[in-house]
Formats: sequence, C-alpha cells, structure tokens
Amino acid sequence: MNINLAKNIIIYSICLLLIYYVYTLFHIGAILSYILKLILPIIIALFIHFLLEPMINYFSLHIKRQIVVIHLYITFGLLALIIAYFILPNIIDQCMICYEIFSSHYNDIHPIIKSIYNFLEKYQLIDYLMNIISTISQSVIYWISNIALSLGISFYLSYDNMHLIESVIFHIPFSKQSLYMQALKRIKLVTYRFMKSILLDFIFFYILCLIPFYFIDKEMFYIISFFLAITNLIPYIGPYIGGIPIIIYEYFIDMNLGYASLICIIVLQYLESSYLQPYLFSKYVHIHPITLFIALAFFGDLCGIIGMVFSPLFLSYVMIIFDLCQQLRLHDKVKSIVFHHHS
Repeated sequence: MNINLAKNIIIYSICLLLIYYVYTLFHIGAILSYILKLILPIIIALFIHFLLEPMINYFSLHIKRQIVVIHLYITFGLLALIIAYFILPNIIDQCMICYEIFSSHYNDIHPIIKSIYNFLEKYQLIDYLMNIISTISQSVIYWISNIALSLGISFYLSYDNMHLIESVIFHIPFSKQSLYMQALKRIKLVTYRFMKSILLDFIFFYILCLIPFYFIDKEMFYIISFFLAITNLIPYIGPYIGGIPIIIYEYFIDMNLGYASLICIIVLQYLESSYLQPYLFSKYVHIHPITLFIALAFFGDLCGIIGMVFSPLFLSYVMIIFDLCQQLRLHDKVKSIVFHHHS
C-alpha cells in the first residue's frame, strides 16, 4: 500500500514538473492570456445574452422579439450616456475640490489624520496607493471597452435568437447530453438568483444610503449613495473600499460631517449585512467565507473589479463544473490514461 502511494506521488510530481517545464518553455501563459483577450468580448457577450434572455422571452410573448431587443439595448445605451454625462463629471469635480481643500487646509487637519498621512508618505505607501488607483482606472477603461464591444455582439445573438451553448451541447454524444443540459440549467438558475439578489441588494442599499446622506451632504448625497451601493456589491472588502474614501471626503469638508458619515456607514453596513443580505441571498448557494476569500483574490486578480463583484457567481460556476466532471468520472479516465489501466 505504501509502495503504491509512493509511486503515485512520484508519478504525479514528475507530471507536474513536466507540465511546468512545458508551460514556461513555450510561454503558454502568455499565449493563453492573448487568446483570452481575443475571446473575452465573446464570453462577456454570451454572459449578457444569457442574463437578458428570460426578460426578452417574457416580453416576446406579446411583442415581436426583434422590437423587444432593439428597445432593450437602446435603453441600456441611454442609461450609459446618462451615467457618463451626469455622474462621472460630478465625481471628478468633487475629487478635485477634495484635493484643493486638503492642500489649502493641511495644517488644520486633525493630528491623527495628519500622522497617518505622514506615515503613509514616509514609507512611500501613498505612491503605492496611487499606483493601485491608476491600475483600477486602467482596468475600468479596459472593461468598459470590452463590455461595449460585447453589447454589440450580444445584440446580434439576441436579435437572431442564437443559443450557442445549447447548439454546442447537441454535438456531444447523446448519452452525455443530459448531464451537460442539467449542469447548464443549474448554471442558469444560479445566475438568475444571483443577479436578482445583487440587483435588489443594490437598489435597497442605495435607498438606505440616500436617507441619512441627504442630511449630511445635500449636493452629493445621490452620488455618495451610488458609490457606496456599487462598492458594497464586492463581498467583505467592498464596504471598506466605499466607506473609507467617503468618510475622508466628508472629514475634509467638515470634521463633524466626517464623524456623522462614519456613524451612518457603520449603521448602514450593520443593517445590510445582518438583515438585508441574508434575506436576499437565502436561496443562493451557500459558500464558506474562506473559499469566497480565495475566489475573491483569484478572480479579482484575473478580472479586476468585475471579477471581485462576480466572484461568488464564478465560484458557483466552478463548483457546478467540478460536480459535472465527477459525474462524468473524468478523474478516473485521466488516471487510467496516466497509469495505463486498460479495462
């Protein structure tokens, strides 16, 4: 028994070394990254088409499908223009105002805030944070361009009523089609539940933020609420990403506003995490926090902020695919190939 275990460990170790050698020698990582960049708009287009299909099918019962698709994508385009025209310029202007206030009133800043800033500046952490912000900005621009291209592709998929995934499954041997179709149905169900929950969570949390921040900052309360609701979609670390800049921003305007923002954000996050989120995600796949943290780091590094927001959904996809591989007994087939066990 121990001899067989030692042989298995040696064989697997040799296989891993060979795979790593081939991976580094032929620059497979760079090739895969290049291929992923080429097909990424198609993947996003399939995902968008996948999400919009139930809505399109519902309205197509009473209206011609092509008309529904055209109106739906025109609505998305107008929504994107509204956000780009009204919200983004205000955010940029307020960032500039915040920087000017910080520069002109540096000596009046609370000693604790000043000491933290000096510490960050001394050890060049400010430059590191600025590099992170620059990277996030480039990632946002990259994803916006890919999503814009993907919307065009998904428009034609929806307009022509093309189901690429189902058509691929039909080319698989008939005995295996049922397993793949069941996995696809599970993926659709998980996706619809996740998107419904995340949309409702965003809307309700946005409304919750509007009420207190209307009394704190009447000029920027709707943008602050939108920013908090968007960053709150990122599991675990999202509240810190959204809350800390808002507290600092209000603190630079008025010390009392900074303290009020801190109290409001703590109360809002408690209500959202204790009552709203468990209720909305009660029917969603339960994932262990440690596993979700790993997925958050992996998909965040792979896909940026989009990967962080959708990391629970992507992790659910991985779990479904892994379960499909177990049902197909792919591990046994690979093991039989490696060890030359012919039945």
